[in-house]
Parts: sequence; structure tokens; C-alpha cells
Amino acid sequence: MATIEKRTTKDGKNTRWRVKWRDGGRRDGDWDGETFDYQADAKRFKALVDANGNHRPSPEQLVEHGFGHLAPAPPAAPVDDPTAMTFRQYALTWLDTLTKPSAETKRKYLERLEKHVFPTLGDVPIASITRRMMREWQTQMMVSGLSRKTIANIRGESLFPIFRAACLPGEDEEPPLRTYNPLEGLALPDGPRFERDILETPEQASILLTAAYEVDPEAADLLLTKLAGGLRWGEVAALPPEAVRKHLGTIEIRQVLRKVEGRWTVQPKPKTKNGYRQVPLHPLVMHVVNQRVEKAGKFLFWAPRGNHWRYEDFYDWRWVKIRHLAESRGLRGHMTMHGLRHSLLTLLATEGLDLPGLKGVAGHAQVSTTMDVYVHHTTAHHEPVRRIVGGFLEAGIQAGEQQRAAGVMRAAEIRGRIHRSSKETAARYADKTRPGR
Repeated sequence: MATIEKRTTKDGKNTRWRVKWRDGGRRDGDWDGETFDYQADAKRFKALVDANGNHRPSPEQLVEHGFGHLAPAPPAAPVDDPTAMTFRQYALTWLDTLTKPSAETKRKYLERLEKHVFPTLGDVPIASITRRMMREWQTQMMVSGLSRKTIANIRGESLFPIFRAACLPGEDEEPPLRTYNPLEGLALPDGPRFERDILETPEQASILLTAAYEVDPEAADLLLTKLAGGLRWGEVAALPPEAVRKHLGTIEIRQVLRKVEGRWTVQPKPKTKNGYRQVPLHPLVMHVVNQRVEKAGKFLFWAPRGNHWRYEDFYDWRWVKIRHLAESRGLRGHMTMHGLRHSLLTLLATEGLDLPGLKGVAGHAQVSTTMDVYVHHTTAHHEPVRRIVGGFLEAGIQAGEQQRAAGVMRAAEIRGRIHRSSKETAARYADKTRPGR
């Protein structure tokens, strides 16, 4: 069985985690191992090694479980046969040539390719990929549970530009590897389009927050602040104590938590210039925040290890438990943490907050982003609609009811006449056909 060793760098500032095992679990087996920056990744990798009989996971297993960067690089395509270059080889070369995207953007592209594309198309020569193969890949992704939006993102940000580049001559005027882009004109697969689930009523908010405080009060404080302020994950997770303005009843967004090259780091720059903002909090929420300021360290909300929360850790160790408990008590749908931000902005829009104020709370550059993406249809308008329509149609409905009642009476009278006439006709017929007449 593999083991995990905790290691600290010589300067004592960083901790790393080493997964060690003997090949095959034998005493005479060769030692093998991998080192990770985070304990959660080390635990996932250890479980994979144990399940694989104490052997190093295969490249396919590494890619499937998010460890594609540990998989050995595929052999290079023969120089004398450029058409034999696989999709994986060409995609990796294409990524290296990109200059405009940041390192984090490149990492996201590679992560998506390793997880969703390389297992199916990675070893296929890029020149041999057909439109039918791409259509089947899309269907496979839909069946696996990906949404149409996720498939569209993979297509538009990674696959389409890769195939487009393969249709162009090389940097040294090498002939193009393809004559057409197999995604050109290929429609996305049909599938259900789900509206993001949000909290629409005080009862739903109560169910979620009650479940959160039962699971972990520390995590619940974070979710309460996130919901009450409509904050992004990177904003609430990076809040320092000095961001709290007690005399104003607000929190100030001046820094964010972002994932850069696989590590969550704090950066003093929100997503947009409008991200620098003061977010008002309700006095009850402000009281919770003020209590945390008195015992806070570097961050207002901290993980068990004393540092800021990593999204993956909070999601796996806290959010999943909270959501399952809330769903068992009647919370509908499949709530996400980002859905809390949508919930707050939808509530403010429904209650009539002016558009500049709504944009300010959201931290968006354009109010159209807030209205088009974050404000959802709710059932709050159902009763007003019923009341308005009832007032408009009440007189007509009452008149119609009277006419309907009169019509029912007339219909009953007509049916009675027909019934009596039928009985009389039957009696006359029976009298005529009686024997002896």
C-alpha cells in the first residue's frame, strides 16, 4: 500500500506531500513515487495507486483522474511523414506557439484537452479526423454529462482554433495538415437547457444556511457572506480582515484568489476595474463578519490548515455535505456555490433595485452582463400576475359563469325532453309489435 510523507522545504516556508510505494506492493519491488503541492492531490493519487495494485497508473488513468501532466509524452511523429502527427502532438505544439493568453489560460486549455479530448482523439492523426468523428465526440461528451455550454466552450476555445491552425501552412511554409475544419458548420448536439438553480424564497435560504451551520459553522459564515454580498468565490475566499469597514457596514473588494499554474494565489486585482468596490451587508451579517475580524489572521475565512480555502477543498469537504443535507430537507435542484451570487442579484433585481446599484453590487463593467447572465426568472411574479389578470377578467369571468350555469340548465332540460321522447317512442313501438294486434 502506498504511503504519504509530509515534507517541508529547507526554508520552512512550503510544505509538499510525497506519495511512495513499492512496485507491485512487494518487499523487493522498486521504489516509485510522486510529489504534490497539496495533500488533497496526494490523497487522490495514493488512492489511484492502491486501486492499481501498487503499480503506477497508466497514462489513460492519469488523464482520466486529472493527472495528465504526469503521463509520459507520446512519441514524436516521424519527420518524413507529417500527416502521421497525432492530434495530441499537434495540440501541444499549438499551445506552445500561443503568445497572447496568460499561463493560467493555457493551463485551462490543456486541462480541458487532457480530460475531455485526448482520451478519444489524442492518438488519432489530425489529418484523419472527420466531421463524423467530431459529431460522435460531441454526443459522447453529452452522454457523459457535460452541458451544451461546456461542450461549446471546449469547441470554441480549444478545438476550433487547433483545426483552423492545421488548415494553414506551417511557420516555415510547410503544407497544411488539413484541407478543412471538421467543426465548421457542425451544430452542437441537442439536449436539455437547464436554468441555473437559485434560492428564490426565504424558506429555501433558511434550509441551506441551517444545513451549513449544522455541518460547519466556519464554512457557513463564508457562505452567508458570499450570499449576502453576491460575491465571487475568489473575492470571498481572499477577504482580509482589513477589508471590513465597520463604520460603513461594508466590505471592500481589493484582492482576489486566482488559480495560476495549478496553485491558488492571492492577487491584488479584481476581475475588472469595477471589481474594486464597497459591498453593503445587512447588520446581522455585518455582526457575524465583525466577530470574525476579532479572531482573524491573514484571511477572514480560513481552512483547517490556517490559510485561505482552496476551492476544491471547500467544495469536496464542506459544500457537497451541506448541499446533500439541504436537498434531503426539501431544497430543490442542484445548487452550486456560484448560484448563491446569482440568487442575490436576482433577488435585488426582482425587488426593484435600480440598474446602476445592481451593477455596482455585482462588480460588472456592463449592466447588460448582470441582467442577461445573472438575473433569472423566478416564481415571485406569479401572484401579482394572478391578481392583475383577475382584476382585468373578473367581470367577464362572472358573466361567463352565469351564462355557463344557464347553459347547463338548458342542456339538462333538453336532455330530459329527449329522454322522455325516446321513452314514448319506444312504448309506441312496443305496443304496435305486441302479438294479437
